Amino acid sequence: MKKILVFGGTRFFGEKVVASFLRLGYHVTIATRGLTPDSFGDTVNRVEIDRSNAAHPAWKELANTHWDVVFDNICFTKEDAEIACTYLKDVSHYLLTSSLAVYKGITPDSGFVETDFDAATHTFDSTTPVDYGEGKRQAEHYFTHNYSNPVTFLRFPVVLDDDDYTERLHFYLRAIKKNETIKFQNDNGRFSFVRASEIPNMLQFIVSTPIFGPLNLASNQIYTTDEFITHLGVATEQEELSISYEDTNWEELSPFAKYPNPMSVALLMQYGYPVSELDDWLPALMTRLYNKLK
Repeated sequence: MKKILVFGGTRFFGEKVVASFLRLGYHVTIATRGLTPDSFGDTVNRVEIDRSNAAHPAWKELANTHWDVVFDNICFTKEDAEIACTYLKDVSHYLLTSSLAVYKGITPDSGFVETDFDAATHTFDSTTPVDYGEGKRQAEHYFTHNYSNPVTFLRFPVVLDDDDYTERLHFYLRAIKKNETIKFQNDNGRFSFVRASEIPNMLQFIVSTPIFGPLNLASNQIYTTDEFITHLGVATEQEELSISYEDTNWEELSPFAKYPNPMSVALLMQYGYPVSELDDWLPALMTRLYNKLK
């Protein structure tokens, strides 16, 4: 029986990944701090671990096992990456959750492609400010230079679904329900999204193909600001929404306005994965979530 180790598999798309690999017949081990309960009962093995503490004794237990797949959803820094590279040497395929946030600069018309950020040549030092995006850049960099086993950098945009605990899409729907103003920095933003329910299928495809290196994972469509607002209006049955475009503080912007850069999934499509369109699921998701607010 094949074995998969999942860091962070107790909620949202991590939980969906666990369920999907169980259905495939994998022996699944979930490694977390043990603070969030899961619904898997005795179908999974559980290891309590501090992901960012190299001295935690559970690392030695994990190091003594061969893993066909590791899905690491909670590696946020080069220090986290170093711990994994030190202990998890007997791994056939390492799947590292990365992000659209690794990309910087002017977005190409068709969205960022994988080569727009090269982890191997990324430069930084001890004075470099480490936000979420920089943490992911440095994690990819460390794996690239220090890990000899196959690794895939899963570059996701904003992840959405009915059970998104961050409720970023809910923010817009609640604002509309309360007739509140939604703030965007400008009207020329472009947005990529991925549906959490699709991520397990993507990972199964990546493992079975297999695909290594950086890979953008999103739906194929890119919504402009106007298109996103139009879909909100249709979902909420509101002809006019209160929208503000202003050069305001980053913290005051609506959630998606903070990530106005899209990504291209042309490479994923070239490998043969049947990428969904945003129109296939996002408008319907908006409607479902809004109706639940009533």
